Amino acid sequence: MEISQTAKGLFETGFDDDISQENMARILSLFPTTELISDGLLELRDERGFVDMKRGELYPEIIGGVTRLRRTIASVYEIDFVQAQPNFACNGCIDTFLTHVQRLELTDGKRSGFLVATPTYFRYNHKVEALRMKLIDVKFPFTYAYPVDEVISALHQRRPSCLFLVTPNNPTGLPIPDNQLYQLLDNTPEDVCVAIDRTCANVDPEISTKELVHRYPHKRLAIFHSFSKYYGMSHLRIGFSVFSNKELASEVNRYLPFGLNLEALLKATHILATRGEFKATPQVLENINDNRRLASEFLGRCPEYKLTDFKSNYTLLTLPDNIDSKEFNARLQPHGIFVMPGHDFPQPNDRVVRLHTGGPKRYLQRVFEMIESW
Repeated sequence: MEISQTAKGLFETGFDDDISQENMARILSLFPTTELISDGLLELRDERGFVDMKRGELYPEIIGGVTRLRRTIASVYEIDFVQAQPNFACNGCIDTFLTHVQRLELTDGKRSGFLVATPTYFRYNHKVEALRMKLIDVKFPFTYAYPVDEVISALHQRRPSCLFLVTPNNPTGLPIPDNQLYQLLDNTPEDVCVAIDRTCANVDPEISTKELVHRYPHKRLAIFHSFSKYYGMSHLRIGFSVFSNKELASEVNRYLPFGLNLEALLKATHILATRGEFKATPQVLENINDNRRLASEFLGRCPEYKLTDFKSNYTLLTLPDNIDSKEFNARLQPHGIFVMPGHDFPQPNDRVVRLHTGGPKRYLQRVFEMIESW
Protein backbone atom coordinates (compact mmCIF):
# COMPACT_ATOMS: atom_id res chain seq x y z
CA MET A 1 0.00 0.00 0.00
CA GLU A 2 1.32 3.43 -0.93
CA ILE A 3 1.37 6.08 1.80
CA SER A 4 0.54 9.71 1.08
CA GLN A 5 3.66 11.82 1.62
CA THR A 6 1.51 14.62 3.00
CA ALA A 7 0.40 12.30 5.81
CA LYS A 8 3.94 11.68 7.02
CA GLY A 9 6.54 13.65 8.89
CA LEU A 10 9.91 14.20 7.23
CA PHE A 11 11.88 15.06 10.37
CA GLU A 12 13.33 13.09 13.26
CA THR A 13 12.84 13.90 16.93
CA GLY A 14 15.94 15.75 17.99
CA PHE A 15 16.57 17.63 14.78
CA ASP A 16 13.29 19.54 14.79
CA ASP A 17 13.00 20.13 18.54
CA ASP A 18 12.96 23.64 19.97
CA ILE A 19 16.34 24.72 21.30
CA SER A 20 17.27 27.13 24.04
CA GLN A 21 17.88 30.79 23.27
CA GLU A 22 21.48 30.27 24.36
CA ASN A 23 22.02 27.53 21.79
CA MET A 24 20.15 29.57 19.18
CA ALA A 25 22.58 32.44 19.80
CA ARG A 26 25.55 30.05 19.48
CA ILE A 27 24.28 28.80 16.12
CA LEU A 28 23.59 32.30 14.84
CA SER A 29 27.10 33.37 15.85
CA LEU A 30 28.44 31.02 13.18
CA PHE A 31 26.94 33.25 10.49
CA PRO A 32 27.81 36.84 9.59
CA THR A 33 25.25 39.43 10.64
CA THR A 34 22.83 40.93 8.14
CA GLU A 35 24.32 44.36 8.81
CA LEU A 36 27.85 43.16 8.08
CA ILE A 37 26.78 41.75 4.72
CA SER A 38 24.62 44.73 3.74
CA ASP A 39 27.19 47.32 4.78
CA GLY A 40 29.98 45.52 2.96
CA LEU A 41 28.04 45.20 -0.29
CA LEU A 42 26.85 48.80 -0.14
CA GLU A 43 30.48 49.86 0.29
CA LEU A 44 31.37 47.98 -2.89
CA ARG A 45 28.47 49.73 -4.63
CA ASP A 46 29.73 53.13 -3.46
CA GLU A 47 33.20 52.37 -4.79
CA ARG A 48 31.68 51.73 -8.23
CA GLY A 49 29.53 54.85 -8.08
CA PHE A 50 26.18 53.04 -8.19
CA VAL A 51 23.07 54.38 -6.45
CA ASP A 52 19.95 52.18 -6.48
CA MET A 53 16.76 54.20 -6.16
CA LYS A 54 14.73 51.62 -8.08
CA ARG A 55 14.40 48.62 -5.74
CA GLY A 56 16.38 49.15 -2.54
CA GLU A 57 17.97 46.55 -0.25
CA LEU A 58 20.18 44.06 -2.11
CA TYR A 59 17.84 43.24 -4.98
CA PRO A 60 20.28 44.41 -7.67
CA GLU A 61 22.90 41.99 -6.35
CA ILE A 62 20.39 39.12 -6.27
CA ILE A 63 19.03 39.77 -9.77
CA GLY A 64 22.52 40.37 -11.12
CA GLY A 65 23.73 37.22 -9.39
CA VAL A 66 21.10 35.08 -11.14
CA THR A 67 21.99 36.60 -14.53
CA ARG A 68 25.71 36.13 -13.92
CA LEU A 69 25.27 32.48 -12.93
CA ARG A 70 23.13 31.81 -15.99
CA ARG A 71 25.80 33.31 -18.23
CA THR A 72 28.44 31.17 -16.55
CA ILE A 73 26.43 27.95 -16.95
CA ALA A 74 25.71 28.80 -20.59
CA SER A 75 29.41 29.42 -21.22
CA VAL A 76 30.57 26.21 -19.53
CA TYR A 77 28.06 24.01 -21.39
CA GLU A 78 28.16 26.01 -24.67
CA ILE A 79 24.40 26.54 -24.76
CA ASP A 80 22.06 29.51 -25.10
CA PHE A 81 21.35 31.68 -22.08
CA VAL A 82 17.73 30.47 -21.85
CA GLN A 83 18.94 26.84 -21.66
CA ALA A 84 20.83 27.58 -18.42
CA GLN A 85 18.42 27.83 -15.49
CA PRO A 86 19.58 28.20 -11.84
CA ASN A 87 17.15 27.12 -9.17
CA PHE A 88 16.76 26.16 -5.51
CA ALA A 89 18.87 22.99 -5.68
CA CYS A 90 17.42 19.86 -7.26
CA ASN A 91 14.01 20.30 -5.65
CA GLY A 92 13.61 23.70 -7.29
CA CYS A 93 14.52 22.20 -10.67
CA ILE A 94 11.96 19.42 -10.11
CA ASP A 95 9.19 21.82 -9.07
CA THR A 96 9.74 24.16 -12.01
CA PHE A 97 9.98 21.41 -14.60
CA LEU A 98 6.95 19.48 -13.36
CA THR A 99 4.85 22.64 -13.10
CA HIS A 100 5.39 23.03 -16.83
CA VAL A 101 4.68 19.35 -17.52
CA GLN A 102 1.43 19.60 -15.56
CA ARG A 103 0.40 22.58 -17.69
CA LEU A 104 1.08 20.55 -20.84
CA GLU A 105 -1.12 17.76 -19.54
CA LEU A 106 -3.93 20.20 -18.75
CA THR A 107 -3.83 21.96 -22.12
CA ASP A 108 -2.87 19.11 -24.46
CA GLY A 109 -4.09 15.81 -23.07
CA LYS A 110 -2.35 13.65 -25.69
CA ARG A 111 -0.03 12.24 -23.03
CA SER A 112 -0.28 12.04 -19.27
CA GLY A 113 1.71 10.51 -16.48
CA PHE A 114 5.07 10.65 -14.77
CA LEU A 115 7.20 7.62 -15.67
CA VAL A 116 10.02 6.60 -13.33
CA ALA A 117 11.71 3.44 -12.06
CA THR A 118 11.01 2.86 -8.37
CA PRO A 119 12.05 3.02 -5.59
CA THR A 120 13.26 6.54 -6.29
CA TYR A 121 13.73 9.89 -4.59
CA PHE A 122 10.68 10.43 -2.34
CA ARG A 123 10.27 14.03 -3.56
CA TYR A 124 9.01 12.71 -6.90
CA ASN A 125 6.14 10.86 -5.24
CA HIS A 126 5.36 13.94 -3.17
CA LYS A 127 5.38 16.34 -6.12
CA VAL A 128 3.39 14.07 -8.43
CA GLU A 129 0.80 13.66 -5.69
CA ALA A 130 0.65 17.43 -5.07
CA LEU A 131 0.16 18.17 -8.79
CA ARG A 132 -2.40 15.35 -9.10
CA MET A 133 -0.45 13.74 -11.89
CA LYS A 134 -0.53 10.05 -12.68
CA LEU A 135 2.47 8.05 -11.42
CA ILE A 136 3.61 5.35 -13.83
CA ASP A 137 6.16 3.41 -11.82
CA VAL A 138 8.27 0.58 -13.18
CA LYS A 139 9.61 -1.53 -10.33
CA PHE A 140 13.32 -2.30 -10.07
CA PRO A 141 14.07 -6.03 -10.00
CA PHE A 142 15.52 -7.53 -6.79
CA THR A 143 19.05 -6.84 -8.13
CA TYR A 144 18.18 -3.14 -8.59
CA ALA A 145 19.59 -3.24 -12.14
CA TYR A 146 17.88 -0.55 -14.21
CA PRO A 147 14.75 -2.02 -15.94
CA VAL A 148 15.56 -0.67 -19.41
CA ASP A 149 13.23 -2.85 -21.48
CA GLU A 150 10.30 -2.36 -19.12
CA VAL A 151 10.71 1.44 -19.14
CA ILE A 152 10.92 1.56 -22.95
CA SER A 153 7.81 -0.62 -23.17
CA ALA A 154 5.96 1.71 -20.77
CA LEU A 155 7.03 4.73 -22.85
CA HIS A 156 5.20 3.39 -25.87
CA GLN A 157 2.28 1.59 -24.22
CA ARG A 158 1.42 3.98 -21.37
CA ARG A 159 2.16 7.22 -23.27
CA PRO A 160 3.51 9.33 -20.37
CA SER A 161 4.03 13.08 -20.62
CA CYS A 162 7.46 12.80 -19.00
CA LEU A 163 10.22 10.32 -18.20
CA PHE A 164 12.56 10.85 -15.25
CA LEU A 165 15.93 9.08 -15.19
CA VAL A 166 17.53 9.32 -11.75
CA THR A 167 21.23 8.48 -12.03
CA PRO A 168 22.79 7.59 -9.70
CA ASN A 169 19.51 6.51 -8.23
CA ASN A 170 18.34 7.58 -4.82
CA PRO A 171 18.01 5.41 -2.65
CA THR A 172 20.02 2.59 -4.24
CA GLY A 173 23.13 4.60 -5.16
CA LEU A 174 23.36 2.83 -8.54
CA PRO A 175 23.96 4.79 -11.77
CA ILE A 176 22.42 4.01 -15.15
CA PRO A 177 25.31 2.83 -17.39
CA ASP A 178 26.00 5.07 -20.39
CA ASN A 179 24.95 2.47 -22.97
CA GLN A 180 21.59 2.06 -21.25
CA LEU A 181 21.17 5.83 -20.93
CA TYR A 182 21.68 6.15 -24.71
CA GLN A 183 19.21 3.33 -25.31
CA LEU A 184 16.57 5.00 -23.16
CA LEU A 185 17.00 8.43 -24.76
CA ASP A 186 17.12 7.02 -28.29
CA ASN A 187 13.81 5.22 -27.68
CA THR A 188 12.01 8.16 -26.05
CA PRO A 189 9.43 9.79 -28.37
CA GLU A 190 10.38 13.36 -29.24
CA ASP A 191 7.20 14.82 -27.74
CA VAL A 192 7.96 13.35 -24.28
CA CYS A 193 9.73 15.59 -21.76
CA VAL A 194 12.78 13.85 -20.30
CA ALA A 195 14.65 14.81 -17.15
CA ILE A 196 17.95 13.28 -16.09
CA ASP A 197 18.39 13.83 -12.38
CA ARG A 198 22.13 13.95 -11.68
CA THR A 199 21.80 15.26 -8.14
CA CYS A 200 23.95 12.51 -6.64
CA ALA A 201 27.69 12.10 -7.19
CA ASN A 202 29.05 9.16 -9.21
CA VAL A 203 32.45 7.57 -8.55
CA ASP A 204 32.28 5.78 -11.91
CA PRO A 205 33.18 7.51 -15.21
CA GLU A 206 30.06 8.70 -17.04
CA ILE A 207 29.13 10.64 -20.16
CA SER A 208 29.29 14.34 -19.38
CA THR A 209 26.22 16.54 -19.22
CA LYS A 210 27.79 18.72 -21.91
CA GLU A 211 28.03 15.76 -24.28
CA LEU A 212 24.44 14.75 -23.57
CA VAL A 213 22.87 18.15 -24.25
CA HIS A 214 24.74 18.44 -27.56
CA ARG A 215 23.99 14.85 -28.57
CA TYR A 216 20.21 15.25 -28.15
CA PRO A 217 19.16 18.73 -29.34
CA HIS A 218 16.07 17.17 -30.94
CA LYS A 219 14.85 15.77 -27.61
CA ARG A 220 12.92 17.67 -24.93
CA LEU A 221 15.67 16.98 -22.44
CA ALA A 222 16.59 18.69 -19.15
CA ILE A 223 19.45 17.66 -16.86
CA PHE A 224 19.38 18.59 -13.17
CA HIS A 225 22.47 19.34 -11.08
CA SER A 226 22.72 20.35 -7.43
CA PHE A 227 25.57 21.68 -5.30
CA SER A 228 24.17 19.75 -2.31
CA LYS A 229 25.55 16.26 -2.93
CA TYR A 230 28.55 17.37 -5.05
CA TYR A 231 29.80 20.14 -2.76
CA GLY A 232 28.06 19.68 0.60
CA MET A 233 26.13 22.93 0.03
CA SER A 234 22.63 21.67 0.86
CA HIS A 235 22.18 24.51 3.38
CA LEU A 236 22.50 27.07 0.55
CA ARG A 237 19.87 25.46 -1.72
CA ILE A 238 21.43 26.04 -5.13
CA GLY A 239 21.43 24.00 -8.33
CA PHE A 240 20.65 24.33 -12.01
CA SER A 241 19.01 22.73 -15.03
CA VAL A 242 20.54 22.64 -18.48
CA PHE A 243 18.37 21.98 -21.53
CA SER A 244 19.25 20.35 -24.83
CA ASN A 245 16.22 21.91 -26.49
CA LYS A 246 15.89 25.69 -26.69
CA GLU A 247 12.13 25.53 -27.28
CA LEU A 248 11.50 23.50 -24.12
CA ALA A 249 13.85 25.75 -22.13
CA SER A 250 11.87 28.82 -23.20
CA GLU A 251 8.62 27.18 -22.09
CA VAL A 252 10.02 26.26 -18.65
CA ASN A 253 11.81 29.60 -18.23
CA ARG A 254 8.59 31.41 -17.28
CA TYR A 255 8.29 29.31 -14.10
CA LEU A 256 11.71 30.14 -12.68
CA PRO A 257 11.87 31.81 -9.24
CA PHE A 258 12.49 35.55 -9.16
CA GLY A 259 15.66 35.41 -7.08
CA LEU A 260 17.93 33.01 -5.21
CA ASN A 261 20.24 33.04 -2.19
CA LEU A 262 22.97 35.59 -2.89
CA GLU A 263 25.76 33.68 -1.15
CA ALA A 264 24.76 30.53 -3.02
CA LEU A 265 24.70 32.36 -6.36
CA LEU A 266 28.18 33.79 -5.85
CA LYS A 267 29.70 30.50 -4.68
CA ALA A 268 28.09 28.53 -7.52
CA THR A 269 29.29 31.04 -10.10
CA HIS A 270 32.82 30.97 -8.70
CA ILE A 271 32.93 27.15 -8.70
CA LEU A 272 31.75 26.83 -12.31
CA ALA A 273 33.87 29.73 -13.57
CA THR A 274 37.07 28.35 -12.04
CA ARG A 275 36.51 24.59 -12.40
CA GLY A 276 34.49 24.27 -15.58
CA GLU A 277 31.92 21.54 -16.12
CA PHE A 278 30.27 20.48 -12.90
CA LYS A 279 31.91 17.60 -11.03
CA ALA A 280 31.77 16.38 -7.44
CA THR A 281 34.59 17.41 -5.14
CA PRO A 282 37.44 14.90 -4.65
CA GLN A 283 36.52 14.77 -0.95
CA VAL A 284 32.96 13.59 -1.64
CA LEU A 285 34.20 10.93 -4.08
CA GLU A 286 36.83 9.83 -1.57
CA ASN A 287 34.16 9.54 1.13
CA ILE A 288 32.02 7.32 -1.10
CA ASN A 289 34.94 5.06 -1.99
CA ASP A 290 36.01 4.84 1.68
CA ASN A 291 32.46 3.85 2.59
CA ARG A 292 32.38 1.26 -0.21
CA ARG A 293 35.44 -0.42 1.30
CA LEU A 294 33.94 -0.19 4.76
CA ALA A 295 30.70 -1.75 3.52
CA SER A 296 32.55 -4.62 1.86
CA GLU A 297 34.35 -5.42 5.12
CA PHE A 298 31.06 -5.26 7.06
CA LEU A 299 29.32 -7.66 4.65
CA GLY A 300 32.21 -10.08 5.04
CA ARG A 301 31.56 -10.16 8.79
CA CYS A 302 27.74 -9.97 8.62
CA PRO A 303 26.61 -11.79 5.45
CA GLU A 304 23.01 -11.88 6.66
CA TYR A 305 22.81 -8.21 5.62
CA LYS A 306 22.93 -7.04 1.98
CA LEU A 307 23.95 -3.66 0.52
CA THR A 308 23.44 -2.35 -2.98
CA ASP A 309 26.76 -1.89 -4.80
CA PHE A 310 26.47 1.87 -4.37
CA LYS A 311 28.57 4.31 -6.41
CA SER A 312 26.99 7.38 -4.89
CA ASN A 313 25.72 9.22 -1.81
CA TYR A 314 23.22 6.55 -0.73
CA THR A 315 22.83 2.80 -0.42
CA LEU A 316 19.98 0.44 0.43
CA LEU A 317 20.64 -1.96 3.29
CA THR A 318 18.53 -5.13 3.12
CA LEU A 319 17.82 -6.53 6.57
CA PRO A 320 17.89 -10.15 7.75
CA ASP A 321 14.60 -11.92 8.43
CA ASN A 322 14.77 -11.46 12.19
CA ILE A 323 14.46 -7.66 12.12
CA ASP A 324 12.32 -5.21 10.16
CA SER A 325 12.91 -1.53 9.42
CA LYS A 326 10.77 -0.34 12.35
CA GLU A 327 12.77 -2.38 14.85
CA PHE A 328 16.08 -1.47 13.17
CA ASN A 329 15.25 2.22 13.33
CA ALA A 330 14.01 1.96 16.93
CA ARG A 331 17.29 0.37 18.04
CA LEU A 332 19.42 3.11 16.49
CA GLN A 333 17.50 6.23 17.51
CA PRO A 334 18.28 6.08 21.25
CA HIS A 335 21.96 6.20 20.28
CA GLY A 336 21.46 9.33 18.17
CA ILE A 337 21.71 7.51 14.83
CA PHE A 338 19.02 8.29 12.27
CA VAL A 339 18.36 6.36 9.06
CA MET A 340 15.53 6.41 6.51
CA PRO A 341 13.56 3.22 7.22
CA GLY A 342 11.81 1.45 4.38
CA HIS A 343 8.41 1.44 6.09
CA ASP A 344 8.44 5.25 5.63
CA PHE A 345 9.11 5.05 1.88
CA PRO A 346 6.30 6.25 -0.42
CA GLN A 347 6.00 2.57 -1.45
CA PRO A 348 6.72 0.97 1.92
CA ASN A 349 9.25 -1.85 2.21
CA ASP A 350 10.03 -2.89 5.77
CA ARG A 351 12.94 -5.09 4.63
CA VAL A 352 15.25 -2.17 3.78
CA VAL A 353 16.69 1.09 5.12
CA ARG A 354 18.50 3.86 3.27
CA LEU A 355 21.94 4.94 4.51
CA HIS A 356 23.86 8.08 3.57
CA THR A 357 27.29 7.18 2.16
CA GLY A 358 28.61 10.56 1.05
CA GLY A 359 29.92 11.59 4.47
CA PRO A 360 33.06 10.69 6.41
CA LYS A 361 33.42 6.95 7.00
CA ARG A 362 33.30 7.35 10.78
CA TYR A 363 29.53 7.81 10.54
CA LEU A 364 28.90 4.60 8.61
CA GLN A 365 31.42 2.87 10.86
CA ARG A 366 29.31 3.83 13.86
CA VAL A 367 26.22 2.26 12.26
CA PHE A 368 28.07 -0.97 11.51
CA GLU A 369 29.54 -1.15 15.00
CA MET A 370 26.07 -0.72 16.47
CA ILE A 371 24.68 -3.52 14.29
CA GLU A 372 27.51 -5.86 15.24
CA SER A 373 26.99 -5.09 18.95
CA TRP A 374 23.53 -6.70 18.67
